[in-house]
Amino acid sequence: MSKRKTKIISTLGPSSEKLVDELLKYTDVIRLNFAHGDEEQHKKYFELVGDKAPVLVDLPGPKLRIGDLENEPIILKNGDQIKFGDKGVPVEDQLFFKLIKEGTDVLIADGRIRVKITKVDDGYAEGIVKEGGILTSRKGINIPDADIPLGITQRDLELLKEALILGATYIGLSFVVSEEDIRKVKEIVSGKAWVIAKIEKKAALKNLRNIVREADGIMVARGDLGVEVGLPNLPQTQRKIVNIARAYGKPVILATQVLESMVNSPLPTRAETIDVANSISQGVDAIMLSDETAMGKFPIEAAKTLNELIISVERTFKPKRTHIYKNVDEAIAYSAVISSILSSAFAIITYTRSGSSALRISRLRPVVPVITLTPSEDLIKKLRICYGVYPKKAEELKSLDEIVKKAREEAAYLGQKGFIVVVGGVCGDNGGTTRFLKVEELD
Repeated sequence: MSKRKTKIISTLGPSSEKLVDELLKYTDVIRLNFAHGDEEQHKKYFELVGDKAPVLVDLPGPKLRIGDLENEPIILKNGDQIKFGDKGVPVEDQLFFKLIKEGTDVLIADGRIRVKITKVDDGYAEGIVKEGGILTSRKGINIPDADIPLGITQRDLELLKEALILGATYIGLSFVVSEEDIRKVKEIVSGKAWVIAKIEKKAALKNLRNIVREADGIMVARGDLGVEVGLPNLPQTQRKIVNIARAYGKPVILATQVLESMVNSPLPTRAETIDVANSISQGVDAIMLSDETAMGKFPIEAAKTLNELIISVERTFKPKRTHIYKNVDEAIAYSAVISSILSSAFAIITYTRSGSSALRISRLRPVVPVITLTPSEDLIKKLRICYGVYPKKAEELKSLDEIVKKAREEAAYLGQKGFIVVVGGVCGDNGGTTRFLKVEELD
């Protein structure tokens, strides 16, 4: 059982595809960005992961992107001239040329590169680099205040079908602006995977509570979100998203530029380590590495560093408990956490078929691990993303006595003596409830 409660998601890419087993020493979930690669490569990556870890598939969404560069990377310096189109840097969607005009600021790669457009023609544009950087294929393009059509694209639907066939555990839905986007995908997914809503548009913030209610999980996608709300507003925006996701008991993932300096350096910056600590104190369920493990020079070092950072921070940083809802299920979950503190229990053990009991307890951020027993293999994979939850396979249990007996057996494997808190739903119901609690002593 991992010493970490905050989970780690690592993106698989060219830098790490031959290092999957090493990467998984420090990783709970593997992410595949379907904005890159083709069907053959996607299948290859799934085969590399196999059943060693659950997979999060990120759908590209309606995003403007740089096309495939013949010679990459391209080093852009301040003052350089740059051309877009057939005679220069390719752009995937011709809509780009309709959205820009002379004087438009174009932001590339989450705003790290900024270009001011000086000339626009049919399928062609020129600009001056105002903020330089390293340009690689398929990096995202942002045009502030541009009216880009949003919603689920046909390509998203095709990639979604592919992801489900390959066995994705989570689907990352990009540029969500309403709960209708999520409902549409959930109808197709039909419970086979959790739908993770990526919050990266201003419009999503206006409809945040409805989105959170409908989604199975939330991702704070700070790249495009930072461009949308402005960097001065990003910290409070992140905190707001995390707080609302936690209030509704939905797993929340922190993403983008977590240890960005480790793309090219074996060590993170001081600011990055503090960012990780602050995010843990806010109570995120998981932290995601993107370019650090997909394209960086030090993929294993990045995952190992994040693992060590989280372990160190969690020794002293304790996330605050979130809002408590007034109903019986939440009362039992809250009592379980309090009982674990007052009895100095070394674990909370829950039996669940739907995952609801584990999620209710996880959202309260208990100090002790939440060992979750379930007969569902799919649920075991899904719960791997949740804070402090350690799911394990158990047979179908038909009575409270059976649940308590199994909980004691699992606790005995930990080799500790003392109290455990056993919690779960009522046997024979339809799932989704948390209705019993028992404190047991192991001697």
